[in-house]
Amino acid sequence: MATEAAERPVIRLREYQTVVGVPLTSEQVKALRDAFQDERLKLAPSWSGSGYDLTAGAYVGTVALRDAAGGLLDIVIEPKAPVDNLFYMLTYAHRLVEFGAHASPLLAGADIFDSVVDIFVRQVDDIARRGIYRGYIDREEAAAFLRGRLLVASQVRRGPLAVTFHQRTNEFTADLLENRILSAALWRLAQARFRDPNLGPRVRRALAAFGEASPVGITAAHCDRVVYSRLTERYRSPINLARLFLRHLSLEGQAGATPFASFLVPMPRLFEQFVARLLAEELSAWPRLRLEDQWQIYLDEERRLEGRPDLLLYRDGRAALVLDTKYKVYNEKPTNADINQMVTYCHTLGIDRGVLLYPGDTFGDEYRLKAGVTLAIRGLSLTGPLAVFRERARAFARQLAASYS
Repeated sequence: MATEAAERPVIRLREYQTVVGVPLTSEQVKALRDAFQDERLKLAPSWSGSGYDLTAGAYVGTVALRDAAGGLLDIVIEPKAPVDNLFYMLTYAHRLVEFGAHASPLLAGADIFDSVVDIFVRQVDDIARRGIYRGYIDREEAAAFLRGRLLVASQVRRGPLAVTFHQRTNEFTADLLENRILSAALWRLAQARFRDPNLGPRVRRALAAFGEASPVGITAAHCDRVVYSRLTERYRSPINLARLFLRHLSLEGQAGATPFASFLVPMPRLFEQFVARLLAEELSAWPRLRLEDQWQIYLDEERRLEGRPDLLLYRDGRAALVLDTKYKVYNEKPTNADINQMVTYCHTLGIDRGVLLYPGDTFGDEYRLKAGVTLAIRGLSLTGPLAVFRERARAFARQLAASYS
C-alpha cells in the first residue's frame, strides 16, 4: 500500500452530502461495507440505476482504496467550514504547533490528511536533526557474557549448569516511550498512500531515523503516559499529532482483502475539544472560574447510570453552568432529546442554567423551563475568513467568561 500517485481518481463530497452513481468495483464495495458499518460513510446501490450512492456523516478526511486489479480511488470528505478554519481548529484543539508557524504548504489544494502528515514529518525531522532523546533503561536478560549486575537468586534457581548469566543491565538507548510513539505513528503512515508523491519517501526516511525505537504494542493511549521534561518538551506537539494518527488512521490489507487506508476526524468531538480549549485558555485569567470537560457524573442514587456533560463551568469551586456542544443544524428550537439531557444534568448537579452551543450564527434564544432550568441557545459560526473566525471564537469565550465571573 505504500505507493503514491499525484494523479488518480478522486471522489469529493462534504459532510452529510450524498454523491450519486459512484462507479465502484465489487472489491471496493466489499471493503467499504466491511470498514464502515457506522455513520462515518454510508453506501447504497444508486437510485439512478448505476453505481453506488455515498453519503458522508460528520467526519472529514480521506479514504484511499485499491482493488485487486490495481485500480486506485480516493474518497475525500471535506468540511462545510473553510479548510483553513478546520485546520486551525485541529491544531488548536490538540495543542499542536501555532497555526502559521509551521503551516503546511500543502494545505492549499490538498486534503487535510496530507497537510497534517506534512507538518508531522517536518517536526519529526527537526527532532532527528537536533538529536533523538536518549536515556537509561533497566533491562533483565539472560546472556552468555556478564555485562550488568548478576541477579543471584534467579541465577541460583537456574542451576549450576546454566550457560547464561541472568542479569540486570542499565542501557543507554533511544528505545524510550517518546520515540516509540513517534516510531509507531510513522510505521502506520508508511503503510498509507498520499496524493503528494513526495510524502511517502519522507515518511520512510523519518521512520528509518527512529529505527532504534520499537513501535510494537504502541497505541494512542500511550500518548497520555508521557511525562514531559525540559529535555522532552520538544516532543509534545509531534506526540499530539501521533495520537491523531494512532487513533484515527485505519489500515486494512489482510490476505484476499482490498487494501485501504482511512483518516477520518469526527467533527462533533473536534468541535467540543476546540471549544473546551478556547474556554480553558480564556478562563485562566479569571481565578474564580474553572472548566472541566467530559466530567463523569452519576444520575441515580445507586450510581449505576452515568452521564458526561461536555463542559462544566465551576465558580468558586461549585458547578455553575453546563455547556453541551451540538454539532448539527439548529432548527428554530432545540430537540426534546437535547432539552431532556440538559435538564437531567442540571438537576443532578443542582444548578439552574445550561447552554447548548451549535456551529452556526449567534443565537440569542433563552427558554425558562418549568423544570426550573434556564436553557440558553448560543452559536459559534465556523465560516468566514480565518482571521474573522479566530476573533469570533475568542470573543465568544470572553463573553461567556465575563458573564459568569
